[in-house]
Amino acid sequence: MTVINEYEEGIIIGIHNKTATVKVKSSYLCSHCKACLARDDGYMITEAENPIGAEIGDKVSLMINSNRLFGSSLLVFGLPLLSLFIGVITTNIIFGKQMLSLSIGLILFFLSFIPIKIYDRHLKKINACSVTIVEVIREKS
Repeated sequence: MTVINEYEEGIIIGIHNKTATVKVKSSYLCSHCKACLARDDGYMITEAENPIGAEIGDKVSLMINSNRLFGSSLLVFGLPLLSLFIGVITTNIIFGKQMLSLSIGLILFFLSFIPIKIYDRHLKKINACSVTIVEVIREKS
């Protein structure tokens, strides 16, 4: 299995045990997605493993293991929409009632988040989509 790593830079704004909260500038990787809750100032907040002991205020380089990024994105966006459409279309064909079709579609839409949550836990357990601080960037004077 090939591991794909992306590198970004950010500033640590908080530390919690061995995890750091990092403010990261939105990059070209984010420009088309808009899935995250990016702040108005063009930055995002992420949690990153901090094995090097970086401190609050440090500018750091982050390694983002995006091994399953495409598949995960497809699952998160595709499964709920697919569930909605299948529920609406199938129920409409069988019963011919629009309100019932919409209700069943919405129920399936929301139920589809259960396997997504289970898959998310699995990815966290195997550390497949991790963010890790790899170095503190020192400004040259």
